[in-house]
Amino acid sequence: MNQQLTVEGSDALLWPFLRADDPLIAEELLTDLIQNHADPIIAKILQSKLRVSFSSLHGSPENQDALEIASDLRAALIAELHAVQQHPTQKSIKSFPDYVAIKTYSACADYFREKNPERWRLKNLLRYQLKQNLRFALWRGANNRWYAGLSQWEDTIGDGSALPPTNLIIESLAAKSPNDIEPGQLLDAIFERVSYPVEFERIVTLAAEVWGIRDPPLESLDDAERTPETRSVNSPPGVDTLFEQRVYLEALWSEVVQLPVLQRAALLLNLRDAQGGSAVFFIPHMGLASQQQIAQLLELPSEQFAALWNELPLDDSRIAGMFRLTRQQVINLRKTARERLARRMNKAEAKPARFPAPPADSKKAY
Repeated sequence: MNQQLTVEGSDALLWPFLRADDPLIAEELLTDLIQNHADPIIAKILQSKLRVSFSSLHGSPENQDALEIASDLRAALIAELHAVQQHPTQKSIKSFPDYVAIKTYSACADYFREKNPERWRLKNLLRYQLKQNLRFALWRGANNRWYAGLSQWEDTIGDGSALPPTNLIIESLAAKSPNDIEPGQLLDAIFERVSYPVEFERIVTLAAEVWGIRDPPLESLDDAERTPETRSVNSPPGVDTLFEQRVYLEALWSEVVQLPVLQRAALLLNLRDAQGGSAVFFIPHMGLASQQQIAQLLELPSEQFAALWNELPLDDSRIAGMFRLTRQQVINLRKTARERLARRMNKAEAKPARFPAPPADSKKAY
């Protein structure tokens, strides 16, 4: 039976969202929780565990997987927070950062288990042996990495020297074949050879070599020195290129929604594609925001914006009349918006980019 809890049973960080009566305010607070509190935790863990840049400039399969995991986690967190808000006496989240971290680590574990099932089973086998055999120990070092060794070495860190070649380990055991080697025997042989603690992942890699486990290792392809594949000029863009473009557009849209409302209006209502038509038409098609969400961003009634939809793009005089501005003010607002977007996107490309949050209404005033 679930323990009956009140809102106060949850992390104080969540209280403003859980207590919000206005749906629009609640969604703004929820966006803040995801974007400013959950996303940094998710990105940091995925970068570390999957060894990816998390940057829109890299389209490797691993980076794509990481961004998809982040998107799934965000959706799960939003659903969970809505459930807590709707049933505060039945469910609580005592520490939101811890909750996000646990969810992310669990998602990473599921990912590795799916990608490398044989290696995952091997890792569990070795972990069990290190914990159950009194001769051995497994512990987390001060650098947050897991180490293994003899029990008397516990809580120390090795010198990082290379492990002995696999063939020497097998020869030292005088085994007829690798299949005759028991996990405990292999660990004894490794620790006898090196005489210091070893990072657990390196032991798993060596054991995989000994027993011929062929799951492909999960390695980052986000290498700046890696030679790109040659592609014909006339060939269609690959999935990695399309994905990179998609991530860039989502990052750009996340910056647009943070503009003051008058800058948003001056930019979006006049936004044109290469043929002079409205580029806003493509926003719902790309899944960045619905027509209703765009109306909310412009702080226009949905019915009014729907009536304007087929008239877009609007000229500056029309926009000026709608928002009680002069035509020159509209031009200046759009210029300021474009300059801000250019600065923010250049800054984002200079460092690993966070996967953008879903569009949300903003009440900033110009």
